Formats: sequence, structure tokens, C-alpha cells
Amino acid sequence: MADLSNDEANDLAEEILLRSEFLPAREPGLFSRSVDRVLSEVGDFIAWIFGSVFGGSGGAAGNVLAIVLLCVAAVVLITAVVKAFSGRVRTPDKDNSAGTRVVFDEVVAPQQLQVELSRHRAAGEWRPAVIAGFRLSVVGLIEANIAREVAGATTGDFATAVERRRPELLSAYRSGASSFEQAFYSDFEIDESHMIKVEALLSSLAVAEQPS
Repeated sequence: MADLSNDEANDLAEEILLRSEFLPAREPGLFSRSVDRVLSEVGDFIAWIFGSVFGGSGGAAGNVLAIVLLCVAAVVLITAVVKAFSGRVRTPDKDNSAGTRVVFDEVVAPQQLQVELSRHRAAGEWRPAVIAGFRLSVVGLIEANIAREVAGATTGDFATAVERRRPELLSAYRSGASSFEQAFYSDFEIDESHMIKVEALLSSLAVAEQPS
């Protein structure tokens, strides 16, 4: 195996730790619950069929009827699963075509975030303005290849990426992340000072993206 530099080893470790198998377990989503419900209902239906047919006398005719009903149940199950799965996989294609990004396990549209930031800031609604602004800064980190777009990544994960790849932005990032965490997770009062920290981060990213 070829020797890796410290930076290459750190990048590899970060990529491995952010894989889905290492992320905290989450509750089953709507799709999983729907499929489980369909499977359970079809299973109950099949059990009822066999109980009705083989519970009494039916002979060869009963056997044929059971096979026919079982085939119908299988077709219904396959159709339901295929339709559910098709609806599941079409959404990311639509999102990708709209230029969306995954930030903190949510799909966001940068243009919409910019609209929300401007609207809430103009109205003095600091909490939603801070949240929209910081999410927009994370999109900037992803698009500048400073951080990876990984579902479930946290503010700490992004801080590690910034420290490793653009350490000069770390101070601004940490200030902005602190404002975001207070706005998103706490009931503390959020004022313009929190917004200023997020805007400083956005400005630092804009300067960093300019060609030298």
C-alpha cells in the first residue's frame, strides 16, 4: 500500500467517518414505514386466504383457487412496491435539476435561501435570517470544495473541513456556527449581532472564492 501524507490520511479518515454506516441511526422514514405497512397487510391477506381455503374442505378446486389468489396478491405487492420506489427515486432527480444541495440532512435551494435571508433581514426577523444565512454559507463551503456534501454532516464536521482546507476561515466559521446553533436549537433571544457574525462568514467566503 502506498504511503499517504498526513493531509491525505486525514481526508480519507474524514470521508470514511461521514459514510452512512457510521452516522447515527435514524427513525425509519415515510417510505420505509409505507413499504412495511404494505408488506404486513399483504401478508395478513395471504394468511387469511390460506386459512379460508385450507381450513375447510376444498380439494383440488381449493388448491387452484389458493394458487390464483396468491398470484394476485403477489402482483399487488410488487406493483405497490414498484410505485412507491419510483416515487422515492424521482424526487432527487428533480431536486438536482433545480440546483439544490443537502445541508444538515435537508434539501435546500440556494436561491430560495438567499430570498429568505433578504426578506427576514429586511423585516428584522433575526432568527430565521440567521438560519437561512448560515445554511447559505454551508452551501458556499460545499461549492468551493472546502467541505463535502454529505447527508447528516454537522456543524462540527464542517468546522473540521474548514480547519483542514481553509484554516484562515475557521474563526469566521465558528462565530457564524455559534449564532446558527443558538438560533436553531435554543430559545435565546436572537438579535442583529448574531446576523452580523453570519454575514461576516458569508463575506469571508465570497472573498475566498475570488480568483487571486
